[in-house]
Amino acid sequence: MGLREILRVHGAGAGRQKGKPRSENDELNQRWLNDLACRICCVFMLDRFADYTSDNAVAPIRETAGQALGSLLQYLSPENVIATFNVLHRLVMQKDSENMSVWQVCQGGMIGLRYLVAVRNDLLLENAVLMDGILTAVIKGLADYDDDVRAISAATLIPVAKEFVEMRPNALEGLINQVWACLSNLQDDLSASTGSIMDLLAKLCGFPQVLSAMQTIAQHDPSQSFHELVPRLFPFLRHTITSVRGAVLRALLTFLNIQVSATDTWIDHKALQLIFQNILLEKNEGVLKLSIQLWNAVIDSLTTAGNDLPTHLAPILEFIIPLALTPIGVPRHPITMDPSLLIRPSGQTFGPPAAMSRRSTPPGSTNEPTQKRRKKSRYSKEDMMTPAATSPSHNVDGHMISGDLELVGADVMIRSRIFAAQALGKAIAAWPESSRLQTFKPMLLPHLSSTNSSTQLAAAMIIEEYGRSLGAKDALAEAYATALLSVVEGARPSAYEDLVPKLQVVRTRCTALVNIFREGHVANIPHIAPVVQGSPDASQYAFSTADADKLLTVHYDKMKKQLTPAARMVALPQLEAAKAEVEETLQEAKDIKEERDIRIKAAAAGALVALNSPPKKPALTIKAMMDSVKKEENVELQKRSANAVAGFIVHLVNSNRTTVVNKVVGNLVKFYCMETAETPEFLGQAHVETGILTLKKDEDIRDHPDAARFAQDAKAARITRRGAREALEHVAGRFGAEVLDKVPILRELIERPIRQAFTQDDLPPEIAGEDGVFGQEVVDALSTLRALVGKFHPDVRGFVRDLLPLVAKALQSRLYVLRYAAAKCFATICSVMPVEGITMLVESVLPSISNPGNVHWRQGAIECIYHLIHVMEDDILPYVIFLITPVLGRMSDSDNDVRLLATTSFATLVKLVPLEAGISDPPGLPESLLKGRDRERKFVAQMLDAKKVESFDIPVAIKATLRSYQQDGVNWLAFLNRYNLHGILCDDMGLGKTLQTLCMVASDHHMRAEEYEKTQDPNCRRLPSLIICPPTLSGHWQQEIRQYAPFLTSVAYIGSPAVRGQHRSQLDKVDVVITSYEIARNENDLFKSLSWNYCVLDEGHLIKNAKSKTSQAVKNFQSNHRLILSGTPIQNNVLELWSLFDFLMPGFLGTEKVFQERFAKPIAASRFAKSSSKEQEKGALAIEALHKQVLPFLLRRLKEEVLDDLPPKIIQNYYCDLSDLQRKLFEDFQKKEGKEIQAKAGDADRESKQHIFQALQYMKKLCNSPSLVIKPTHKHFDATQKYLKQHNTSLQDIAHAPKLGALKDLLVDCGIGAADVEKDKSAPGSGDLPEAVSQHRALVFCQMKEMLDMVQEDVLRKMLPSVQYMRLDGSVDPSKRQDIVNKFNSDPSYDVLLLTTSVGGLGLNLTGADTVIFVEHDWNPQKDIQAMDRAHRIGQKKVVNVYRIVTRGTLEEKILNLQRFKIDVASTVVNQQNAGLGSMQTDQILDLFNVSADSADPAALPPPPSKDDKGSGIDENDALDAEGNVREKGQKGFLDDLGELWDENQYADEFDLEGFLGRMKG
Repeated sequence: MGLREILRVHGAGAGRQKGKPRSENDELNQRWLNDLACRICCVFMLDRFADYTSDNAVAPIRETAGQALGSLLQYLSPENVIATFNVLHRLVMQKDSENMSVWQVCQGGMIGLRYLVAVRNDLLLENAVLMDGILTAVIKGLADYDDDVRAISAATLIPVAKEFVEMRPNALEGLINQVWACLSNLQDDLSASTGSIMDLLAKLCGFPQVLSAMQTIAQHDPSQSFHELVPRLFPFLRHTITSVRGAVLRALLTFLNIQVSATDTWIDHKALQLIFQNILLEKNEGVLKLSIQLWNAVIDSLTTAGNDLPTHLAPILEFIIPLALTPIGVPRHPITMDPSLLIRPSGQTFGPPAAMSRRSTPPGSTNEPTQKRRKKSRYSKEDMMTPAATSPSHNVDGHMISGDLELVGADVMIRSRIFAAQALGKAIAAWPESSRLQTFKPMLLPHLSSTNSSTQLAAAMIIEEYGRSLGAKDALAEAYATALLSVVEGARPSAYEDLVPKLQVVRTRCTALVNIFREGHVANIPHIAPVVQGSPDASQYAFSTADADKLLTVHYDKMKKQLTPAARMVALPQLEAAKAEVEETLQEAKDIKEERDIRIKAAAAGALVALNSPPKKPALTIKAMMDSVKKEENVELQKRSANAVAGFIVHLVNSNRTTVVNKVVGNLVKFYCMETAETPEFLGQAHVETGILTLKKDEDIRDHPDAARFAQDAKAARITRRGAREALEHVAGRFGAEVLDKVPILRELIERPIRQAFTQDDLPPEIAGEDGVFGQEVVDALSTLRALVGKFHPDVRGFVRDLLPLVAKALQSRLYVLRYAAAKCFATICSVMPVEGITMLVESVLPSISNPGNVHWRQGAIECIYHLIHVMEDDILPYVIFLITPVLGRMSDSDNDVRLLATTSFATLVKLVPLEAGISDPPGLPESLLKGRDRERKFVAQMLDAKKVESFDIPVAIKATLRSYQQDGVNWLAFLNRYNLHGILCDDMGLGKTLQTLCMVASDHHMRAEEYEKTQDPNCRRLPSLIICPPTLSGHWQQEIRQYAPFLTSVAYIGSPAVRGQHRSQLDKVDVVITSYEIARNENDLFKSLSWNYCVLDEGHLIKNAKSKTSQAVKNFQSNHRLILSGTPIQNNVLELWSLFDFLMPGFLGTEKVFQERFAKPIAASRFAKSSSKEQEKGALAIEALHKQVLPFLLRRLKEEVLDDLPPKIIQNYYCDLSDLQRKLFEDFQKKEGKEIQAKAGDADRESKQHIFQALQYMKKLCNSPSLVIKPTHKHFDATQKYLKQHNTSLQDIAHAPKLGALKDLLVDCGIGAADVEKDKSAPGSGDLPEAVSQHRALVFCQMKEMLDMVQEDVLRKMLPSVQYMRLDGSVDPSKRQDIVNKFNSDPSYDVLLLTTSVGGLGLNLTGADTVIFVEHDWNPQKDIQAMDRAHRIGQKKVVNVYRIVTRGTLEEKILNLQRFKIDVASTVVNQQNAGLGSMQTDQILDLFNVSADSADPAALPPPPSKDDKGSGIDENDALDAEGNVREKGQKGFLDDLGELWDENQYADEFDLEGFLGRMKG
């Protein structure tokens, strides 16, 4: 596919070389293309792969190769095209391989010819050899034994049929004979070529030359006339393959459209009956529409040709009308069509006459199980000699004939009856009027009073369709109208024969209930009749629903009282259950009876309207149709009723019955507004002003007290709304441009409430009425306008245009229910009238979004934008640019609802921005808007690419020279500041995030002060900025302010409560307040009460847990600008990024639950070694989508990119092996605790997780040293002491802690403490004094304070006493930590600084060291990365070596493996590409997740988690394979690599010739 696209665009340039003359390059180009053409032909020869879609074979490789050849052929010279043709021709003909002909090679050659013919048809007209060769190959292909070859051969000729017909008339006879022969010789009904051959036949018969040739042939051979040939197609009408059924219908339609004599002689009563059966039995909607199209064409043909309709139709009326009136049963009780009424293409009936029967299973004769057969596509010559009869095993219509509702579906069955009614209605209307009454009155009228409800319905629909097709009312119409009136106005029967099974179920349940009383020896038990009403032999005393009601309401309590107390207690549970079953089945029987009554009355009323014979008193007729509009679940029947209502309204308008029209239309509007999910209730929300109803409705997914009842009511309202909308749309369509003049009530219902409510600045007083009537009218008016605006005639849009300013004004209403209705209405108007709507939006709505004094205006505007995005979808692209800036401005709104909806809207808009530039200007947009759009584009470009941000001149005297990337960072921060945006500066550790932040904070304070001095604007008054950081960094911030911005006043609000109390009064008087996360959490009320200019979170990843009190505390602070500084915004999983953005822009990444489903879960699932390719793809797509979404709000630069003078950082693992004691303790632990841990791993409770965590901590400590775990309380303390005594050693011996020995060796290798080792060895010295300063200086990181103590005591003091060291951990007062840092950096006599990762790993500058050693490792890789970058940062002059001491074969290796995955995810979502969109590349994301089988490989991924993920509770490793065996460890399941099966339509779309040629041109 890639080659195809490259050739399509760049084929003319292939093979050319720079500097060579054009003629030589032309030759090189042709040589290169020829070489590639040869290789593609090799694919045709060698490929054998075939795939199957339904019953058709597809060769995707050969087809794609054909398309690539087609792309190439357009650039080949004529001589080379002929050469390529010769190769393809040989592949098709295979003359030199008679004995070993290969059908795939022949098909491949034909595919190549197909694309050659389509792309280079210019050569066909010029080159006779080429044309003759193509024709020879096609005729040979059509005669091939293989049906796939025949199919592609037919498809090859279709695009150029016109050229062949005009230029090779002499060859037509042979071609036509071959095509007809193909149709005669098809061996079974699974031949794939049938559809293509049928399409070719239809195409050829569209040319007069072909018809002349056929007539000439028929003169010599009458068997070749249309009269004889066309019936050969009839067997294919009910072909198993859907596409074939469609193709034969298209062919027959082509024959009917031929304006030549003697081409329609094939139309007779058999053809008519077969076409009608096609309508009645077809399940596919597309084929069904073709069938009715063919029927209509046949009827028209017979009518225009001297009205031969009675001649051909009369003989079959006794068959087709009863078939159309066959009742439809109920599930599990189908009613079979009479097989004697159905004929086969031969004219024989399907079977003997059968009395109408109901069976629980369909009869075998008409519903044989379809055998699974592969198509027979390779035949011997003997096979081809004799055409086989159509196999009876493929009964495509069995289920339709048997009326099997479970397999076919009631909707499909009803649809077939509707189309059959249309066919009969058309035929009756076309029948000569002189004999119409006596022919059709007796055939249909009796069925209006049939005992079967579905027969009555079908009869009424046939009459309705007759009325629609009838030009003027006739006698038959009058007769029908009289009978229909009694159906509409008369009472319905108490039961129907086709619903008897439902009533029988009720009777059975009633009998079961009565039997319980009989067993309790109750006297006077009511008699239940054995026959139910509706049965043919039922009398007036037969069982009915009234009897069941009486049993439940009267008899039940009487019989219950007759039971003895003991019997009653025993029988009560049974009685209650039996009674509930009776109630349930009785309700079902009543519901289906009511449904059928409504359908019959609605169809009868619709027929009266269609016959133009509505009664003078229309109440019952209207009720019949409106009941269907309100309650009908079947979409097709509801649409018919809606159409009938619209037709009746037309009749009423023409009769000047305004009162009735007003009532009907008013009811339709009320029906449409019944669904509260779409049209809210005014009364319940009339008092709510502030808020956004959209958010409340989205949240309104809650558990209702009676969920089943709520779901039922919601469904009923949805059905009513659907029907009413359909009717109103039909009304708008029927009246067109005059709808508001002809139906003034519609104008009044829409216009009056809107004008009355929104003409004045304030809402009218009647809106506050206690009954809420006027308020609901306003909401309904907006909702109705929204429903109809898309269906109004273009001339009516002036009315909408006049109302548009009022709808825009409604967005500023003080009531949120009105703002909601107006927002949805305005959005829909914009989708229909984009130029007028968007212009109004930009000029009138968007300015109000930034009104600081009126939250209602802001809420209405943002709600409108939100709905606009969702209604217009892709159509909003040309207008996206207008919305970006207003929405961005609201992402920091003081109102939480506005902020949330703005961030949600922006998240959608930002993804569309890159596509906007390629969209042409929409026609009619005002010039003023186009100019404004250019300004917006400049802003968006800066937002998406930090490199395009305008340079910012720092207005204050910062005492530092900024590096270029630091100036870029300040520019970006200034851009965020200018547009009130918020972001994360996530530069690599050590690039000066603190300095960049101080530049921006100081600049903004200065600019605000200047603005306030000029304008005295209270919005520019002086506000302090808040810096929240880890306690260790508070001194660092103070030092940076003193060093770079001494003009800023600052206070460090840290230390004890007493110390903090001294500074509390200064908080709102200084420029900068520095505090810690802990104090911000504990004194939340204090910080929340103050307004801040900037709120900066240094090491902001500390709020990664959204549920922590610290996170929730800082999210409460009010500030103009919010900024997060973090070199590692994602540490463990992407959910942490959600928490950070929840601080910056709540709602931007959706709710936490939505974020989990959309991003976190797919990314997590993709990490497992056993994850499928589909899961890995989903994970990669999720990462890419998240990266794009957060791209504008993160700026990240890496040290290796921006610091040319920074030496490299080298990370290496330093392995050591377990000591004997450690190994023994590990083995004991695994034996005794392993099973318990495995059991706990399956539990999700907190206690189990705590136990597992403690076990992991135990193993981590044991890796460090046995002395950390073997305490007097330990189970194995005594055994361990005994072991130590035997080996004459102690627990504190460094030999048992290999890590400490490894640390000592590492330090010595670095030259630290080397003198101590020399002394131990008593080596003869050179006499020189040891160096006062070591060659290297080291940072030693431990996780636990205990381990740091051991390093200090056992390694430094005992083994390396000459080493000078300092220590920095949690015991050092935060205010003194910076002094230790400064001393270590400035005094080289200190060789080692001991630190804990939690205290020394954040923010500190320790460039005095060039060696970093990790004795322990964190599950969180970013903590270790942060720690190692204390030394690898600006100011470092030496290469930094990082050593990770790892105990081989233990938990520590798994920790490093898990770190690898977490780093991959973090670096994919947040990386240096966040410097701009231009560098965005995502094609290699999947490579990050390659799984290594080597456990020692740091890239290896850990195993998937166990059963605590609340999944199915089944571990996939416990699953059985196909043979019932447990899957072996590491073995893949059969379907593990099987992705989702792709849609078959993708083949059709990809290999569609028209589409391919369209792409070639475009």
